[in-house]
Formats: sequence, C-alpha cells, structure tokens
Amino acid sequence: MRILNRLSLAGIITVCGLLPITVNAQDTLKVTLPEALNIAITDNPTIKIADREIERQQYYKKEVMGGLLPSLSGSAQYNRNVKPQVIFMPKDIFGPGTGGPMQMGSDNSYTAGLSASLPLFAPTLYKSIQVTEVDIELAVEKSRASKIDLVNQVKKAYYTNLLTRNAYEVLQQSMKNAQQNLEKIKNMYGQGLVAEYDLIRADVSVRNIKPNLVQAENSNRLANIMLKVLMGVPENVVLDVKGNLSEYEQQLTNNAIALSTSLEENTDLKQLDIQQRKLELQLQLLKSQRLPTLAAFGNYQWQTQSNDFKFSDYEWVQSFMAGFQLQVPIFNGFAKRNKEKQVAIGIDQLQMQRSYVANNITTQAKNALVNMIKAAEQVESNKEGIALAQKGYSIAHTRYQTGTGTYLELNDAEVALTQSQLNYNQAIYDYLNAKVEYEKIIGTNHQSTEKE
Repeated sequence: MRILNRLSLAGIITVCGLLPITVNAQDTLKVTLPEALNIAITDNPTIKIADREIERQQYYKKEVMGGLLPSLSGSAQYNRNVKPQVIFMPKDIFGPGTGGPMQMGSDNSYTAGLSASLPLFAPTLYKSIQVTEVDIELAVEKSRASKIDLVNQVKKAYYTNLLTRNAYEVLQQSMKNAQQNLEKIKNMYGQGLVAEYDLIRADVSVRNIKPNLVQAENSNRLANIMLKVLMGVPENVVLDVKGNLSEYEQQLTNNAIALSTSLEENTDLKQLDIQQRKLELQLQLLKSQRLPTLAAFGNYQWQTQSNDFKFSDYEWVQSFMAGFQLQVPIFNGFAKRNKEKQVAIGIDQLQMQRSYVANNITTQAKNALVNMIKAAEQVESNKEGIALAQKGYSIAHTRYQTGTGTYLELNDAEVALTQSQLNYNQAIYDYLNAKVEYEKIIGTNHQSTEKE
C-alpha cells in the first residue's frame, strides 16, 4: 500500500547524526503540532548556527565601523650601536688635519613614541560599511530560511505520524471484523450451515490482513522516530501525537486557486536579491578605490642616547609633528578595471539565475495549489465512498447471515470498506502535504497551525 512506504530508515539514521537530544526523558510526551514545532525550534542546531552567524556579522560591521574612529599606537625601540654611524666631513674644513670620517651617536640609543591618525575622507571605508549591512541582512534571511525548512519537515513528519497511525487503526478494525466473521463461520460450519470453502476463505482473509497490519505498525514506528529526531526528543521517550487526520477536514477548501502565488517572501529569491545588492555595492566599492583618501596624523616622540646605563642621568629629547596625508591613486596596471568587470559579470549571472529560479518556483507554487484542489475534491469523494462502503458491508453481512449472499460478497464488501477508509485518510494527508509545500514556497513561517 502506498501509505505504508513513506519513510526511509536510512534517512532517519542520517538525521539522527545531525540533530541533538534536547528534551528530558519521560514516560510519555503528548504533543500537538504547535507544541512539536516549538520544541523542535527551541534547540535546533541549524537555527542556532544561523542566529550566531547574524551575531558574527554584527560584530564584523562594528569592526569595519571602527575604521572611522581615531587610531592610537605606541612604540619603543632600543639600539646597541656596535659600529656607530659616521659622516664624512671635507678635509681641513676646520684647519689642517680636520675633516674626514666622524663617528656619530652613542653606544646606546632609545626611542619611544605615540602615533595617532584619523580618516577624514575614506570613500572605500564608507562602502565597506554598507556591504556589512547587507551581509547582516543576508544572515537574517538565511536564519529565516532555516526556520521555514524546519517547520516544513516537522509538519510533514507530524502528518505522516497521523497517517500511519490512522492506517494502523483502520487495518486493526478490518482485522477485528475478519476475525469476528471467521468465528461466526466456524460456528456455522460446525452446524453444517456453510461449506468448508467459506471457512477456508475466512481463514485466508484473516491471514492476508496480518502482513499489512504489521507493515502499518512498523511505518508508524518509523514515522514516530523521525518526528522525535526532528524535535530532539530522546529515543526512550514515548511520543504521543495528538489529533486525527479527519479533524483536519475543516481546513479543506475548493477555492485554493484564490490563494496568492506571490513570491515576495520566498526565501530563495530574497537571498538572491540580497546577494545582487551586495554585488552592486561591491562594484561601487571598487569604483570608490579610484577616489583620493585624506587622513590627519600626529606623532609624538621621546629619544635619548648614552654610552652607559645610568638611566637617571639620561637626557630625553621630545619631538612632535602633525599633518595631513592625501593619497591619490593614479595607475595600478588596470587591476581595478578588470575587477570591476568581473563583478559586473557576476551581477548579470545572478540576474539570470534569479529569473530561472523564479520561473521554477512559480511553477511549483501553482502545482502545490492544484494538488490542494485535487486532494480536497478527492476527500469529498472518498467521504461519500466510505458511507456507501459501510452500507454495502452492512447489506452483505445481513445477506450472508440469512443465507442469501455468499462469503465472496461479504469479503469484497469488507475490502472495499477498508480501502475507502484508507483512501480518505490518504486524501487528507495529500492535501496537508501540498499545503505545507505551498507554505514553504510562498515563504510562510508560522510555527502554529490552524488545528490545535
């Protein structure tokens, strides 16, 4: 059966390795969908990493903005003049025998100083700050994307739990009916009222249901494990998912076509838009490197020299200078120009990528709406089918009890009733699944749902 082959154990093992255990073990944890979403989002590592990235980008912006503030640095230096420097004076400059090489300085020299600078006009720095602001915006959008994706996964896992559990309950009821029929036929066969063929068919019917029942139970167990992994719930906790698929029938509407297909909040497109703005700012940043920069500076220095180490006798000389520094870029081998062309091409590529992604996402959104409409229509049809199947089973059961019908009719009616109930639950699940996909595409990030 299609509804019993939804889960992959390999996928569950993979997710188990990625997500942490955050809920304390207890006997039973009963959750509604909003509660499951809140538990999953609280300690999810992907969302935590995304939030930390926002914080990191904010500190990076502060780092860049620090370039607008004055900078102050201190320095100290000691030199041992093993061979002191010399200068050459003209010979006989002060009389016969004077001039020639003359030694300068002492054996020891000390220098200490303070340097300060302040940018007055730095266009490249201004653009760099704007780029960091866009980086923060991109980090925020990536965090939102992580939450949207987690909400999507948790909702699907929650609905899969309901589907597999409802399937198991339907098959349990089918098994109960088959066993009751078998017991009745055994009694009737013992009284000689039915043929041995009916007894054999009734026994085979019970045996045929058992494998499907076991498979349904296993599918529900795997779905429960998947949901616990996404929620970060320990394996030894018994997770009881509240609700029933039939309770979501009130959400079904046939006017899904009226829902918006606007992609303004689609996280993939928003990230591409932000990346394009970042590239445009980077292009402006490169162009700003052609402009001159102006900075003010100051330097205060202490220095002394001596041939001994009698520090108390040293005579320190102080000096101070201040001024402005203007830098004008003139030529650098066309490097800036080629970088600008690279970024311009990157912007064109991103625009083409966005157009392609937008077309695909629009198609996905329309398909999700169509699937919602079809599933809603199928639910109505299957609901009527259950009523007819129940009536048919009741008639077949009465006919068989009165001897006017055959066991084949009774068995066919039982199979039809079971299948109609499974189809009904499947149609509701298909609607909810399509709705979850629609919400993800549109960019809805609600942690709650209409059904508590």
